[in-house]
Amino acid sequence: MFNPKWNYSQISDSQLTWPHMFYQWLCIRTMEAYFLCKYKLRIKGRENKPKGFHSYVVACNHISLLDPSLVSLALDYQPIAYLAKIELYERFWLRLYNWGMSSIAVNRDKMELSSFKSALKVLKTGKWALGIFPEGTRSKTEEVGQAKRGVAYFSCSAKVPVLPLGLAQVERNGKIHLEVRIGKMIPCDGDMDSMTHKIEEAIHTLVEQAKNEP
Repeated sequence: MFNPKWNYSQISDSQLTWPHMFYQWLCIRTMEAYFLCKYKLRIKGRENKPKGFHSYVVACNHISLLDPSLVSLALDYQPIAYLAKIELYERFWLRLYNWGMSSIAVNRDKMELSSFKSALKVLKTGKWALGIFPEGTRSKTEEVGQAKRGVAYFSCSAKVPVLPLGLAQVERNGKIHLEVRIGKMIPCDGDMDSMTHKIEEAIHTLVEQAKNEP
């Protein structure tokens, strides 16, 4: 049951069960209708996503508040628990929404141990993916920011691969296009600095493809 006094950096066992999967699916289906009505949506690279539900880390650039819904839609409703800044839990309805979506609250100034444990718990389910925006915040420009090491840390700690994505909003003929590119899985190589660089380069390449492909 929703508890407004709960520590939202801790994810409960119930948040990783089918009712929350269904709630997430319902929210994404609703957002799909919004995307299709307002934008020209194009998704490429779905063949790089594993079939069915699996645990891995999803790493994507961050351009708007709608990114989690767009990423989940692009990945065919794969259950994803996103790391979300603690500020998104300040209002009741946002707390309720994020709780239902199985998001994990994160203090960006100093990540709490409970956030780390919750993220690893998600990756041990074998069905839920962990969603992270490696830049740590939304980009105020069209350029991809420097990736932080969190994605590589969770990947290597849980021994799961990373699936990179690139998002872009492009105006063509007076219509806003939402472009999504899904890259190939990046396995953990044990070197977090090297892996972080690979993830950053992969996202940058995917964003450039999203922006420039006709």
